[in-house]
Amino acid sequence: MEKNNLRIGVIGCGTVGTHVIKSLSRNRHVLRKKTGIDISIIKVCDKDRRKKKAFPSVFTSKIDEVIEAPLDVIVELIGGIDSSYHIITKSLKSGRSVVTANKALIAEKGREIFRLAERKNLHVGFEASVAGAVPVIKTIRESYIGNNISRIMAILNGTTNYVLTRMFFDSMNLSQALRMAQKLGYAEANTELDIKGLDTAHKLSILSALAFNKFVSWKEISVEGIENIEPMDISFTAEFGYRIKLLAVAQKKGASLDLRVHPTLLPSRHLLSLVEGVYNAVYIEGDMAGKSLLYGEGAGGAAAASAVIADIVDTGMKLAGHNGSRTDAALYEDEKVVLIPMKDICTRYYFRFTALDKPGVLATISGILGHKGISIASVIQKEESPEKAVPILMLTHVAREESVRKAICQIDGLSFIKKPTVILRVEE
Repeated sequence: MEKNNLRIGVIGCGTVGTHVIKSLSRNRHVLRKKTGIDISIIKVCDKDRRKKKAFPSVFTSKIDEVIEAPLDVIVELIGGIDSSYHIITKSLKSGRSVVTANKALIAEKGREIFRLAERKNLHVGFEASVAGAVPVIKTIRESYIGNNISRIMAILNGTTNYVLTRMFFDSMNLSQALRMAQKLGYAEANTELDIKGLDTAHKLSILSALAFNKFVSWKEISVEGIENIEPMDISFTAEFGYRIKLLAVAQKKGASLDLRVHPTLLPSRHLLSLVEGVYNAVYIEGDMAGKSLLYGEGAGGAAAASAVIADIVDTGMKLAGHNGSRTDAALYEDEKVVLIPMKDICTRYYFRFTALDKPGVLATISGILGHKGISIASVIQKEESPEKAVPILMLTHVAREESVRKAICQIDGLSFIKKPTVILRVEE
Protein backbone atom coordinates (compact mmCIF):
# COMPACT_ATOMS: atom_id res chain seq x y z
CA MET A 1 0.00 0.00 0.00
CA GLU A 2 1.49 3.33 -1.08
CA LYS A 3 0.70 6.88 0.05
CA ASN A 4 -2.53 5.90 1.81
CA ASN A 5 -4.00 4.62 -1.45
CA LEU A 6 -5.78 1.30 -0.85
CA ARG A 7 -6.13 -0.69 -4.07
CA ILE A 8 -8.87 -3.32 -3.97
CA GLY A 9 -10.38 -5.96 -6.20
CA VAL A 10 -13.88 -7.37 -5.77
CA ILE A 11 -14.69 -10.93 -6.84
CA GLY A 12 -18.44 -11.51 -7.02
CA CYS A 13 -20.96 -8.92 -8.18
CA GLY A 14 -24.13 -10.31 -6.71
CA THR A 15 -26.39 -8.34 -4.39
CA VAL A 16 -23.73 -7.74 -1.73
CA GLY A 17 -20.88 -7.14 -4.17
CA THR A 18 -22.87 -4.61 -6.17
CA HIS A 19 -23.81 -2.73 -2.98
CA VAL A 20 -20.15 -2.67 -1.92
CA ILE A 21 -18.85 -1.37 -5.26
CA LYS A 22 -21.52 1.31 -5.68
CA SER A 23 -21.24 2.49 -2.08
CA LEU A 24 -17.44 2.73 -2.21
CA SER A 25 -17.62 4.64 -5.49
CA ARG A 26 -20.32 6.98 -4.22
CA ASN A 27 -18.71 7.67 -0.85
CA ARG A 28 -15.03 7.58 -1.83
CA HIS A 29 -14.39 11.22 -0.95
CA VAL A 30 -16.29 10.93 2.36
CA LEU A 31 -14.25 7.90 3.41
CA ARG A 32 -11.05 9.71 2.42
CA LYS A 33 -11.96 12.66 4.66
CA LYS A 34 -12.88 10.38 7.57
CA THR A 35 -9.88 8.05 7.39
CA GLY A 36 -7.18 9.58 5.24
CA ILE A 37 -7.37 6.45 3.07
CA ASP A 38 -8.21 6.72 -0.63
CA ILE A 39 -9.91 3.50 -1.76
CA SER A 40 -9.48 2.67 -5.44
CA ILE A 41 -11.41 -0.17 -7.07
CA ILE A 42 -8.89 -1.60 -9.54
CA LYS A 43 -10.63 -4.82 -10.55
CA VAL A 44 -14.18 -6.19 -10.48
CA CYS A 45 -14.79 -9.83 -11.38
CA ASP A 46 -17.90 -11.88 -12.05
CA LYS A 47 -18.62 -14.93 -14.17
CA ASP A 48 -21.61 -13.12 -15.68
CA ARG A 49 -20.08 -11.08 -18.50
CA ARG A 50 -23.20 -8.91 -18.68
CA LYS A 51 -22.01 -7.19 -15.48
CA LYS A 52 -19.35 -5.47 -17.59
CA LYS A 53 -21.95 -2.85 -18.58
CA ALA A 54 -22.04 -1.61 -14.99
CA PHE A 55 -18.25 -1.58 -14.47
CA PRO A 56 -16.73 -1.33 -17.98
CA SER A 57 -13.28 0.04 -17.13
CA VAL A 58 -12.40 -2.42 -14.35
CA PHE A 59 -14.38 -5.55 -15.20
CA THR A 60 -12.97 -9.01 -15.87
CA SER A 61 -14.48 -12.47 -15.87
CA LYS A 62 -11.15 -14.09 -14.97
CA ILE A 63 -10.42 -14.53 -11.26
CA ASP A 64 -6.66 -14.86 -11.78
CA GLU A 65 -6.58 -11.39 -13.35
CA VAL A 66 -7.76 -10.01 -10.00
CA ILE A 67 -5.38 -12.08 -7.88
CA GLU A 68 -2.41 -11.16 -10.08
CA ALA A 69 -3.25 -7.44 -10.28
CA PRO A 70 -1.31 -4.90 -8.16
CA LEU A 71 -3.76 -4.88 -5.25
CA ASP A 72 -3.64 -4.51 -1.47
CA VAL A 73 -6.98 -6.17 -0.60
CA ILE A 74 -9.08 -8.76 -2.40
CA VAL A 75 -12.78 -8.91 -1.47
CA GLU A 76 -14.30 -12.37 -1.95
CA LEU A 77 -18.10 -12.36 -2.29
CA ILE A 78 -18.93 -15.40 -4.42
CA GLY A 79 -19.95 -17.76 -1.59
CA GLY A 80 -19.52 -21.52 -1.52
CA ILE A 81 -16.50 -23.40 -0.17
CA ASP A 82 -14.01 -24.75 -2.70
CA SER A 83 -13.72 -21.83 -5.13
CA SER A 84 -13.74 -19.28 -2.33
CA TYR A 85 -11.06 -21.17 -0.41
CA HIS A 86 -8.89 -21.24 -3.53
CA ILE A 87 -9.35 -17.50 -4.06
CA ILE A 88 -8.57 -16.56 -0.46
CA THR A 89 -5.55 -18.82 0.01
CA LYS A 90 -4.06 -17.85 -3.36
CA SER A 91 -4.61 -14.17 -2.53
CA LEU A 92 -2.89 -14.53 0.85
CA LYS A 93 0.01 -16.48 -0.68
CA SER A 94 0.48 -13.69 -3.22
CA GLY A 95 0.66 -11.08 -0.46
CA ARG A 96 -2.88 -9.65 -0.52
CA SER A 97 -5.04 -9.19 2.55
CA VAL A 98 -8.59 -10.50 2.26
CA VAL A 99 -12.13 -9.46 3.18
CA THR A 100 -14.97 -11.97 2.95
CA ALA A 101 -18.63 -12.36 3.93
CA ASN A 102 -18.47 -16.15 3.55
CA LYS A 103 -19.68 -17.68 6.83
CA ALA A 104 -19.69 -21.26 5.50
CA LEU A 105 -16.06 -20.96 4.44
CA ILE A 106 -14.86 -19.38 7.70
CA ALA A 107 -16.81 -21.96 9.72
CA GLU A 108 -15.21 -24.85 7.81
CA LYS A 109 -11.76 -23.56 6.81
CA GLY A 110 -11.18 -20.67 9.21
CA ARG A 111 -8.34 -22.33 11.12
CA GLU A 112 -6.28 -22.86 7.95
CA ILE A 113 -7.04 -19.39 6.57
CA PHE A 114 -6.08 -17.55 9.78
CA ARG A 115 -2.86 -19.51 10.18
CA LEU A 116 -1.84 -18.74 6.61
CA ALA A 117 -2.63 -15.04 7.16
CA GLU A 118 -0.48 -15.05 10.30
CA ARG A 119 2.48 -16.58 8.48
CA LYS A 120 2.17 -13.95 5.76
CA ASN A 121 1.60 -11.11 8.25
CA LEU A 122 -1.65 -10.22 6.47
CA HIS A 123 -5.21 -9.40 7.46
CA VAL A 124 -8.49 -11.30 7.11
CA GLY A 125 -11.70 -9.33 7.59
CA PHE A 126 -14.89 -11.35 8.07
CA GLU A 127 -17.32 -9.12 10.00
CA ALA A 128 -20.06 -9.64 7.39
CA SER A 129 -20.01 -13.40 7.94
CA VAL A 130 -22.10 -13.12 11.13
CA ALA A 131 -25.24 -11.03 11.77
CA GLY A 132 -25.04 -8.67 8.79
CA ALA A 133 -24.63 -5.07 9.89
CA VAL A 134 -24.40 -5.99 13.60
CA PRO A 135 -20.72 -5.52 14.61
CA VAL A 136 -20.57 -8.62 16.79
CA ILE A 137 -17.14 -9.84 15.62
CA LYS A 138 -15.47 -6.50 16.27
CA THR A 139 -17.22 -6.22 19.63
CA ILE A 140 -16.08 -9.64 20.87
CA ARG A 141 -12.52 -9.26 19.57
CA GLU A 142 -11.96 -5.69 20.72
CA SER A 143 -14.53 -4.32 23.18
CA TYR A 144 -14.80 -7.63 25.09
CA ILE A 145 -11.13 -8.57 24.85
CA GLY A 146 -10.69 -8.31 28.66
CA ASN A 147 -13.75 -10.45 29.43
CA ASN A 148 -14.22 -14.12 30.05
CA ILE A 149 -17.40 -14.69 28.06
CA SER A 150 -19.55 -17.35 29.66
CA ARG A 151 -22.67 -17.34 27.50
CA ILE A 152 -23.96 -16.28 24.11
CA MET A 153 -27.52 -16.64 22.86
CA ALA A 154 -28.16 -15.27 19.40
CA ILE A 155 -30.74 -14.88 16.66
CA LEU A 156 -28.48 -15.15 13.61
CA ASN A 157 -30.83 -15.82 10.71
CA GLY A 158 -33.18 -13.10 9.52
CA THR A 159 -35.26 -15.43 7.36
CA THR A 160 -36.26 -17.78 10.17
CA ASN A 161 -36.85 -14.91 12.58
CA TYR A 162 -39.16 -13.27 10.05
CA VAL A 163 -41.05 -16.55 9.56
CA LEU A 164 -41.51 -17.09 13.31
CA THR A 165 -42.59 -13.45 13.71
CA ARG A 166 -45.33 -13.83 11.10
CA MET A 167 -46.45 -17.12 12.63
CA PHE A 168 -46.78 -15.39 16.00
CA PHE A 169 -48.52 -12.17 14.98
CA ASP A 170 -50.54 -13.32 11.95
CA SER A 171 -51.26 -16.97 12.86
CA MET A 172 -49.66 -18.13 9.60
CA ASN A 173 -48.34 -21.62 9.18
CA LEU A 174 -44.69 -22.07 8.24
CA SER A 175 -45.32 -22.43 4.50
CA GLN A 176 -47.40 -19.25 4.35
CA ALA A 177 -44.85 -17.24 6.30
CA LEU A 178 -42.01 -18.57 4.15
CA ARG A 179 -43.78 -17.59 0.93
CA MET A 180 -44.24 -14.11 2.37
CA ALA A 181 -40.53 -13.92 3.19
CA GLN A 182 -39.63 -14.96 -0.36
CA LYS A 183 -42.05 -12.44 -1.85
CA LEU A 184 -40.43 -9.64 0.15
CA GLY A 185 -36.90 -10.75 -0.73
CA TYR A 186 -36.03 -11.93 2.79
CA ALA A 187 -35.62 -15.56 1.71
CA GLU A 188 -33.97 -17.28 -1.23
CA ALA A 189 -35.77 -19.75 -3.47
CA ASN A 190 -33.96 -22.56 -1.64
CA THR A 191 -34.47 -21.98 2.07
CA GLU A 192 -33.03 -25.24 3.38
CA LEU A 193 -29.90 -23.68 4.93
CA ASP A 194 -32.08 -21.19 6.80
CA ILE A 195 -35.03 -23.33 7.87
CA LYS A 196 -32.93 -26.32 8.92
CA GLY A 197 -30.65 -24.13 11.06
CA LEU A 198 -27.45 -24.78 9.07
CA ASP A 199 -26.79 -21.11 8.31
CA THR A 200 -27.03 -20.36 12.03
CA ALA A 201 -24.65 -23.24 12.80
CA HIS A 202 -22.03 -21.76 10.44
CA LYS A 203 -22.21 -18.48 12.31
CA LEU A 204 -22.13 -20.12 15.74
CA SER A 205 -18.95 -21.93 14.74
CA ILE A 206 -17.31 -18.56 14.06
CA LEU A 207 -18.54 -17.02 17.32
CA SER A 208 -17.18 -20.00 19.24
CA ALA A 209 -13.69 -19.43 17.85
CA LEU A 210 -13.85 -15.76 18.78
CA ALA A 211 -15.49 -15.94 22.20
CA PHE A 212 -14.16 -19.24 23.55
CA ASN A 213 -10.91 -19.77 21.61
CA LYS A 214 -12.17 -23.07 20.27
CA PHE A 215 -12.56 -23.94 16.61
CA VAL A 216 -15.58 -26.24 16.31
CA SER A 217 -16.72 -27.31 12.87
CA TRP A 218 -20.37 -26.52 12.25
CA LYS A 219 -20.73 -30.23 11.46
CA GLU A 220 -19.95 -31.03 15.11
CA ILE A 221 -22.70 -28.73 16.41
CA SER A 222 -26.09 -30.23 17.25
CA VAL A 223 -28.55 -28.53 14.87
CA GLU A 224 -32.35 -28.56 14.62
CA GLY A 225 -34.42 -26.26 12.44
CA ILE A 226 -37.92 -24.83 12.60
CA GLU A 227 -39.50 -27.12 9.98
CA ASN A 228 -41.62 -28.95 12.57
CA ILE A 229 -42.98 -25.85 14.32
CA GLU A 230 -46.75 -25.50 13.89
CA PRO A 231 -49.08 -22.60 14.73
CA MET A 232 -50.39 -24.50 17.75
CA ASP A 233 -46.86 -24.55 19.21
CA ILE A 234 -46.66 -20.79 18.79
CA SER A 235 -49.98 -20.23 20.57
CA PHE A 236 -49.57 -22.88 23.26
CA THR A 237 -46.10 -21.74 24.30
CA ALA A 238 -47.43 -18.18 24.46
CA GLU A 239 -49.94 -19.39 27.05
CA PHE A 240 -47.03 -20.68 29.11
CA GLY A 241 -45.44 -17.19 28.80
CA TYR A 242 -42.84 -17.98 26.13
CA ARG A 243 -41.84 -17.06 22.58
CA ILE A 244 -40.21 -19.47 20.14
CA LYS A 245 -36.97 -18.31 18.50
CA LEU A 246 -34.35 -20.19 16.49
CA LEU A 247 -31.32 -19.68 18.73
CA ALA A 248 -27.63 -20.29 18.58
CA VAL A 249 -26.69 -21.21 22.15
CA ALA A 250 -23.11 -21.22 23.43
CA GLN A 251 -22.17 -21.70 27.08
CA LYS A 252 -18.80 -22.34 28.68
CA LYS A 253 -18.27 -23.73 32.18
CA GLY A 254 -14.65 -24.36 33.00
CA ALA A 255 -13.21 -26.33 30.11
CA SER A 256 -16.62 -27.61 28.95
CA LEU A 257 -18.28 -25.94 25.97
CA ASP A 258 -21.96 -26.33 25.07
CA LEU A 259 -22.80 -25.38 21.46
CA ARG A 260 -26.18 -26.01 19.83
CA VAL A 261 -28.74 -24.58 17.40
CA HIS A 262 -32.46 -25.28 17.82
CA PRO A 263 -35.89 -23.68 18.24
CA THR A 264 -35.96 -22.40 21.80
CA LEU A 265 -38.58 -21.21 24.26
CA LEU A 266 -37.62 -17.85 25.73
CA PRO A 267 -39.58 -16.01 28.42
CA SER A 268 -41.69 -13.35 26.72
CA ARG A 269 -39.91 -10.72 28.85
CA HIS A 270 -36.45 -11.70 27.59
CA LEU A 271 -34.77 -9.13 25.33
CA LEU A 272 -34.32 -11.67 22.54
CA SER A 273 -38.07 -12.36 22.56
CA LEU A 274 -38.61 -8.79 21.41
CA VAL A 275 -36.44 -9.16 18.31
CA GLU A 276 -38.84 -9.35 15.39
CA GLY A 277 -38.78 -9.62 11.61
CA VAL A 278 -35.46 -9.93 9.77
CA TYR A 279 -33.49 -8.45 12.66
CA ASN A 280 -30.61 -10.30 14.30
CA ALA A 281 -29.46 -9.98 17.90
CA VAL A 282 -26.61 -11.35 19.99
CA TYR A 283 -26.95 -11.59 23.77
CA ILE A 284 -23.57 -11.83 25.53
CA GLU A 285 -22.67 -12.43 29.16
CA GLY A 286 -19.14 -11.49 30.25
CA ASP A 287 -17.53 -11.50 33.68
CA MET A 288 -16.70 -7.78 33.47
CA ALA A 289 -19.17 -6.28 30.98
CA GLY A 290 -22.14 -8.17 32.40
CA LYS A 291 -25.10 -8.70 30.06
CA SER A 292 -25.25 -6.94 26.68
CA LEU A 293 -27.38 -7.10 23.56
CA LEU A 294 -26.24 -6.24 20.03
CA TYR A 295 -29.14 -5.67 17.65
CA GLY A 296 -29.55 -4.78 14.00
CA GLU A 297 -30.47 -5.87 10.50
CA GLY A 298 -29.11 -9.29 9.65
CA ALA A 299 -30.56 -9.85 6.19
CA GLY A 300 -30.21 -7.99 2.93
CA GLY A 301 -27.42 -6.84 0.66
CA ALA A 302 -27.05 -3.39 2.16
CA ALA A 303 -26.58 -4.72 5.70
CA ALA A 304 -23.89 -7.20 4.62
CA ALA A 305 -22.21 -4.58 2.42
CA SER A 306 -22.01 -2.22 5.40
CA ALA A 307 -19.95 -4.81 7.29
CA VAL A 308 -17.77 -5.57 4.24
CA ILE A 309 -16.93 -1.90 3.77
CA ALA A 310 -16.10 -1.57 7.47
CA ASP A 311 -13.60 -4.43 7.06
CA ILE A 312 -12.11 -2.86 3.93
CA VAL A 313 -11.58 0.47 5.70
CA ASP A 314 -10.25 -1.24 8.83
CA THR A 315 -7.74 -3.22 6.77
CA GLY A 316 -6.68 -0.07 4.96
CA MET A 317 -6.09 1.72 8.25
CA LYS A 318 -3.94 -1.15 9.52
CA LEU A 319 -1.92 -1.35 6.31
CA ALA A 320 -1.34 2.39 6.51
CA GLY A 321 0.00 2.00 10.05
CA HIS A 322 -2.90 3.81 11.76
CA ASN A 323 -3.67 0.81 13.95
CA GLY A 324 -0.82 -1.14 15.43
CA SER A 325 -2.84 -4.03 16.82
CA ARG A 326 -3.36 -6.98 14.52
CA THR A 327 -5.91 -9.32 16.03
CA ASP A 328 -7.40 -10.60 12.80
CA ALA A 329 -4.92 -13.20 11.60
CA ALA A 330 -4.43 -16.18 13.89
CA LEU A 331 -6.96 -16.76 16.64
CA TYR A 332 -5.58 -18.23 19.84
CA GLU A 333 -6.99 -21.72 20.36
CA ASP A 334 -7.41 -23.22 23.81
CA GLU A 335 -6.79 -26.95 23.36
CA LYS A 336 -8.17 -27.69 26.85
CA VAL A 337 -11.72 -26.69 25.93
CA VAL A 338 -13.90 -29.73 25.18
CA LEU A 339 -17.25 -29.73 23.39
CA ILE A 340 -20.07 -31.17 25.52
CA PRO A 341 -21.99 -33.96 23.74
CA MET A 342 -25.58 -32.99 23.07
CA LYS A 343 -26.83 -35.98 25.10
CA ASP A 344 -25.27 -34.47 28.25
CA ILE A 345 -26.87 -31.01 28.17
CA CYS A 346 -29.44 -30.17 30.83
CA THR A 347 -32.30 -27.75 30.35
CA ARG A 348 -36.07 -27.47 30.62
CA TYR A 349 -38.27 -28.87 27.84
CA TYR A 350 -41.59 -28.31 26.10
CA PHE A 351 -43.34 -31.40 24.71
CA ARG A 352 -46.35 -31.55 22.40
CA PHE A 353 -47.81 -35.04 22.35
CA THR A 354 -50.57 -35.98 19.90
CA ALA A 355 -52.55 -38.69 21.63
CA LEU A 356 -55.95 -40.35 21.60
CA ASP A 357 -58.17 -38.85 24.28
CA LYS A 358 -58.92 -41.81 26.55
CA PRO A 359 -58.41 -42.73 30.21
CA GLY A 360 -54.90 -43.52 31.36
CA VAL A 361 -53.04 -41.72 28.58
CA LEU A 362 -51.71 -38.89 30.72
CA ALA A 363 -50.84 -41.26 33.54
CA THR A 364 -48.87 -43.52 31.21
CA ILE A 365 -46.92 -40.62 29.69
CA SER A 366 -46.21 -39.17 33.13
CA GLY A 367 -45.07 -42.56 34.39
CA ILE A 368 -42.52 -42.99 31.60
CA LEU A 369 -41.18 -39.47 32.11
CA GLY A 370 -40.93 -40.00 35.85
CA HIS A 371 -39.11 -43.31 35.40
CA LYS A 372 -36.50 -41.46 33.32
CA GLY A 373 -36.09 -38.79 35.99
CA ILE A 374 -38.07 -36.09 34.14
CA SER A 375 -40.28 -33.96 36.38
CA ILE A 376 -43.36 -32.22 34.94
CA ALA A 377 -43.87 -28.52 35.73
CA SER A 378 -47.09 -27.76 33.78
CA VAL A 379 -49.65 -29.60 31.62
CA ILE A 380 -52.31 -28.32 29.22
CA GLN A 381 -54.81 -30.45 27.29
CA LYS A 382 -56.74 -28.18 24.95
CA GLU A 383 -59.52 -30.43 23.65
CA GLU A 384 -61.69 -33.36 24.65
CA SER A 385 -62.54 -35.81 21.89
CA PRO A 386 -62.51 -39.57 22.54
CA GLU A 387 -62.76 -40.20 18.78
CA LYS A 388 -59.57 -38.45 17.68
CA ALA A 389 -56.06 -37.49 18.71
CA VAL A 390 -55.64 -34.24 20.64
CA PRO A 391 -52.60 -32.20 21.69
CA ILE A 392 -51.17 -32.54 25.18
CA LEU A 393 -48.67 -29.83 26.12
CA MET A 394 -46.07 -30.17 28.86
CA LEU A 395 -43.32 -28.07 30.37
CA THR A 396 -40.71 -29.91 32.42
CA HIS A 397 -38.24 -28.98 35.08
CA VAL A 398 -34.54 -29.30 34.21
CA ALA A 399 -33.77 -32.68 32.66
CA ARG A 400 -30.92 -34.37 30.82
CA GLU A 401 -31.13 -34.58 27.01
CA GLU A 402 -30.28 -38.28 26.89
CA SER A 403 -33.06 -39.09 29.37
CA VAL A 404 -35.53 -37.00 27.37
CA ARG A 405 -34.64 -38.74 24.11
CA LYS A 406 -35.05 -42.20 25.65
CA ALA A 407 -38.39 -41.27 27.24
CA ILE A 408 -39.81 -39.73 24.06
CA CYS A 409 -38.67 -42.72 22.00
CA GLN A 410 -40.59 -44.99 24.36
CA ILE A 411 -43.65 -42.72 24.43
CA ASP A 412 -43.78 -42.36 20.64
CA GLY A 413 -43.95 -46.14 20.40
CA LEU A 414 -47.23 -46.29 22.35
CA SER A 415 -50.36 -47.18 20.38
CA PHE A 416 -52.29 -44.07 21.43
CA ILE A 417 -49.57 -41.64 20.22
CA LYS A 418 -50.48 -40.69 16.66
CA LYS A 419 -47.68 -38.28 15.64
CA PRO A 420 -44.00 -37.88 16.60
CA THR A 421 -43.68 -35.74 19.70
CA VAL A 422 -42.51 -32.16 19.21
CA ILE A 423 -39.63 -31.28 21.54
CA LEU A 424 -38.47 -27.71 22.21
CA ARG A 425 -35.85 -26.60 24.71
CA VAL A 426 -36.16 -23.68 27.13
CA GLU A 427 -33.57 -21.00 27.90
CA GLU A 428 -34.12 -18.39 30.58
